[in-house]
Amino acid sequence: MILHIPHSSTKLPKDFYVFEGVSLEKELQRMTDWHTDELFSYDNAKRVVFPYSRLYCDVERFRDDSDEYMSTKGMGVCYSQSSYGKPLRVVDKIEKEFILSTYYDTHHQQLSTQVTNELQTKGKSLIIDCHSFSNEILPHEESSIRPDICIGTDAFHTPMELLSYVYNYFADKGYSVEINQPFAGTIVPLRYYRKDQNVKSIMIEINRKLYLDDDFKKSEKFQTIHNLIDGLLEKLDLEYDKQI
Repeated sequence: MILHIPHSSTKLPKDFYVFEGVSLEKELQRMTDWHTDELFSYDNAKRVVFPYSRLYCDVERFRDDSDEYMSTKGMGVCYSQSSYGKPLRVVDKIEKEFILSTYYDTHHQQLSTQVTNELQTKGKSLIIDCHSFSNEILPHEESSIRPDICIGTDAFHTPMELLSYVYNYFADKGYSVEINQPFAGTIVPLRYYRKDQNVKSIMIEINRKLYLDDDFKKSEKFQTIHNLIDGLLEKLDLEYDKQI
């Protein structure tokens, strides 16, 4: 099992800037998947964690903006617009190529290598794409649905058995669950994307209201949600893994 954690960091380069009138603090509050690197910390899984904020480089996007729908909203691999649709920063071609070659490509190579290693040792690989989302509906978002848990799928890489397993785990514990709402999809390395069904992937998004307080600090329910996720990952590792 591989835990892909792309949006947990708030780290930015020293020379990172935003335009006057844009609050970097609020952008980080809205756009960071707070503490997902702690929530998804199952010891028996490999982890690929991106060390920089998505405001600098969003490794969950397609490399080429022409392939990435969110680039039309200024939120491709390098953001040029804020979460409220205002100009955020300018990234010229030289800087963008540096970001892609230095950070984006390195991250995706790490993910691809982990998948290859699992295929070689087990004949199969399972990626859990680990996210959280704001209960606040942001202007760039197209869905107003706000469940407790969002499950993202890919028609080729997410078998129905895996989807049902994850869905029922949360639903049976009383949490509201939606599939591909408010966010859809799940990551697969390009080398295997729509090519190898032995690579399975599913996205799990946790509503931040379940574990954060109004000041973006861990709430008293943080450990409960950590245990909830840890329980699912353990079951996937020990039980579901035998079925795929």
